[in-house]
Amino acid sequence: MNRRFYCDERTEVMTAAGKVRGCFVNDLYYFRGIPYAEAERYEAPKPIEHWDGVVEAVTYGPVAPTVQKPDVSTMNALTQQPLFGYRFWPEDEKCQYINVWTTKPEFGRKRPVMVWVHGGGFSTGSSVEQMSYDGANLCRDGDLVVVSFNHRLNILGFLDMSDFGEKYWNSGNAGMADIVEALKWVRKNIDKFGGDPDNVTLFGQSGGGGKIQTLLQTPAADGLYNRVIFQSGLMHIADTEDRQPKVSKMMANALVAKLGLTKETFEEIKKVPFEKLREAFLSVCKDFEGEGMNVGMMLGPVHNDWYLGAPLDFGFREHAKSIPVICGSVLCETVLYMPTFTPYTVSAEKRQEMLTELFGDDKDYMIDLFEKAYPGRDIMDLYNLDRSTRQGTVEFADAMAGFGNKVWNYMISYQLGYFGGMPSYHGICLPLVFGNTEYVDALNEPDAVALSQKMHQAWINFATNGDPNGGDVPEWKQYKTGECGTMIFDKQCEMRYDYDRELLSEYQKKAKMSNSFVDIKMPEPEA
Repeated sequence: MNRRFYCDERTEVMTAAGKVRGCFVNDLYYFRGIPYAEAERYEAPKPIEHWDGVVEAVTYGPVAPTVQKPDVSTMNALTQQPLFGYRFWPEDEKCQYINVWTTKPEFGRKRPVMVWVHGGGFSTGSSVEQMSYDGANLCRDGDLVVVSFNHRLNILGFLDMSDFGEKYWNSGNAGMADIVEALKWVRKNIDKFGGDPDNVTLFGQSGGGGKIQTLLQTPAADGLYNRVIFQSGLMHIADTEDRQPKVSKMMANALVAKLGLTKETFEEIKKVPFEKLREAFLSVCKDFEGEGMNVGMMLGPVHNDWYLGAPLDFGFREHAKSIPVICGSVLCETVLYMPTFTPYTVSAEKRQEMLTELFGDDKDYMIDLFEKAYPGRDIMDLYNLDRSTRQGTVEFADAMAGFGNKVWNYMISYQLGYFGGMPSYHGICLPLVFGNTEYVDALNEPDAVALSQKMHQAWINFATNGDPNGGDVPEWKQYKTGECGTMIFDKQCEMRYDYDRELLSEYQKKAKMSNSFVDIKMPEPEA
């Protein structure tokens, strides 16, 4: 195969802060690791104003440090590699780096721009974590400019240190402030790479969707994007938004005390190595909850005058009501988060036993509801059925449709052949949307590749003209009040209408245990 590569003055672009040099490979250009901001610990980010010479943007920049380090024994990163294509990268507290793919960096070309916001809640992940995040195929197939970036996370990005000085007033949203700064960089510079700053679509999965929802409620981000896509990122965790500011401040104060610091000596915290900071925070969590607490899920944006709170809890801002939306989830989001995975080769007797354990005397009733909603599906999908992400997505879509906004809703119910039958899992959308099934071994089967072509094209269409329809995409009707249509993405794609509300409602009532992301313990805020 003939391949072309060069990295010289032909791959240089002059940004507002200075010149960057990327690489050309075959038919497109990439620029990796462009610094977009800098920040002192717990302080607001500041844009990079200027550099001399040329920044070599040839490899990804460092990613944000994490509190819960990747552990192959607990996250199954080895056994799940065929489903994800994990890739880990060096960590550094200075993590504000941005990446760009473009077919040609022509100034004023005005290609649509897609900005990827990575998942991992507000505590883990990076723009590099999965090979599926590579933007080359979206860029090439859609003639788009694709952008991704890293930002502060966990105890560096979402701890409210406002008690320790005015300059830390928004430290509980430092990670989100980084994201706003990255979008400002896009607004200011993307035309140099051939992108249109007035045609920007944000898309994110899981925590990435949560961050995009936060941006909808952040006035500082207004005018920096035009459309949004939520991929399994609209979980509605009741009561969390109301408690988050108190919890964040409580944890912050406990951490400072654990380090032996006071308000008068707080500035010393900037000299504390991250590893010592991390260990102190884990010790604080132990004090609150004991061993095994899910530290990461506690941390998130703190609503204040900068971030106005989750829309389903605090009301949608007028700006948010007008942003076109694609939103959806997958059938069995949490299947890989269970203590053990029961293969779909299990006997019919075992299936019935598991469903009896889950629903008790309501088992047959729930099976009937499930088969009505998903005819022909394996009833193991009922055992593994997601409720939190789908429910939050429906609530969000209902609200947006009620405002008369343009909304397209979807559900991925594809079952892989892997492991004797693997249901759609949290993250399956990533290679499908990016067109990167080649990087995820288990999705290298003809039906999955065909599904990827449809979803990949729909996302490109939406980013280009605000409507996912066109080309080989099945007719995808808008989600409207009284006509709540959902595109079922599967081997055979089809529109279904208001098909699973009763199932979701009854699951909530009848299940004896939960497979939900939302059932997490948070420390009680002090009075």
